[in-house]
Amino acid sequence: MFKKEKLNETALIKEIEKLSAETLKFNKSLIVKSIGDDCAVIDDKNRILVSSDSITENVHFNLDLYNFYEIGKKSLLVNLSDIAAMGGVPKFFVLSLFIPGYISQTDINQTLRGIIDSAKKYRVSLIGGNISKSSEFSISITIMGDFEDEKVINRYNSRTDNPVYVSGELGNSWMVFYLGSKKKTILEKKIRFKDKKLIENFIEKYKLPMPRINLGRKLSEKKLANSLTDISDGLSKDVFNILGKGCGCEIEIEDIPINEELREIAGILNIENYMDAAVSFGEDYELLWTADEEYGEKELQKLSKETGAGIKIKKIGYITNKPATVNFLKNGSPYTRKDFTFRHL
Repeated sequence: MFKKEKLNETALIKEIEKLSAETLKFNKSLIVKSIGDDCAVIDDKNRILVSSDSITENVHFNLDLYNFYEIGKKSLLVNLSDIAAMGGVPKFFVLSLFIPGYISQTDINQTLRGIIDSAKKYRVSLIGGNISKSSEFSISITIMGDFEDEKVINRYNSRTDNPVYVSGELGNSWMVFYLGSKKKTILEKKIRFKDKKLIENFIEKYKLPMPRINLGRKLSEKKLANSLTDISDGLSKDVFNILGKGCGCEIEIEDIPINEELREIAGILNIENYMDAAVSFGEDYELLWTADEEYGEKELQKLSKETGAGIKIKKIGYITNKPATVNFLKNGSPYTRKDFTFRHL
């Protein structure tokens, strides 16, 4: 029987330090001290953004659905989304690994490669971190970025009658989770081969988020948003993060952007409440914002093209003068939805 090699902390730190060298060139002029001391030292004249997020086994990922490379990528991508949600530019990150005994050196090396490849794509530098033994596999990242004076976009600044916009599509992450958790049962059903292929392709295509950094920067640079957040806990929960004082919101359920393949899969599997799950499950990491003026269709298309990825942008509702009240409508009438919101505690 093949015996897994044991993890060695010193060797692992050296491996991380070696890999971090692939990212340090991006912000070389700002890095005074990197890995090797109790703290990294950064010299930056701009205003600093700092955020932290973790992903944990059997909460944010499971080893049946994600390989270790993908787990590594996801751990950084979800943190980059926090910088995007402020209209900032990511620069540095600190990495903490919590490693159980059943994880091998090969597993960790693959995880690190996923992290580093994402770091290289978004030009952020790994400058330090920590390693600890644990009962479950978990990755915690502290991300740092910067922004120009007075161009950061905060939460809770919307005003009555502001239109509400969202990027991309909602619900893809929920459908990946649903399909992944029931994959064996689903693939054993008597459904067409092409439908099984559709399901497998959907999982692979949408199981990792895409942080909307370029869109966040455009919204900031052009002052196109007065309130901004990302959708990590579900639209129905995160929408409260954009409400200004004394404000509420109305959202038209039919205007929420949903992937056509998701609709098709829901039909194949007879999932009737997929819209409810799409607005409440979370982990979409799309941007949600309000604006002082309503964009025209041409303006939306222009903004979409300027992000470099042709991201869909959709108006889904309006801010109201009903304090802390969010109402979902379907064809203008009140819509009562089933709640799939994930709660950490």
